[in-house]
Amino acid sequence: MWLIIISASALMGFAVARFYRGNFPAVLAAFLPWTSLLAWLLFSEYVLPVQSGGASMWPVAQLFGGSVAALTGWTTFRIFRKKSWPD
Repeated sequence: MWLIIISASALMGFAVARFYRGNFPAVLAAFLPWTSLLAWLLFSEYVLPVQSGGASMWPVAQLFGGSVAALTGWTTFRIFRKKSWPD
């Protein structure tokens, strides 16, 4: 699961670095992976049928997984922003 979160976040960070200019994309590179993980967690919690009983742990998953996703997206954005892209 971590591989999926990190890979998707890195891909979003790369896409933002490649296609957006200015200062706002740095925020976007962190915000998109975080909200994507939140959307998936809420979808799996409230729309999909319940797989098991017990307490809901999606806030904890969002805290740790969302933080890793945002940091990965932002870091990838910073790395690829330093590359020069042909226009």
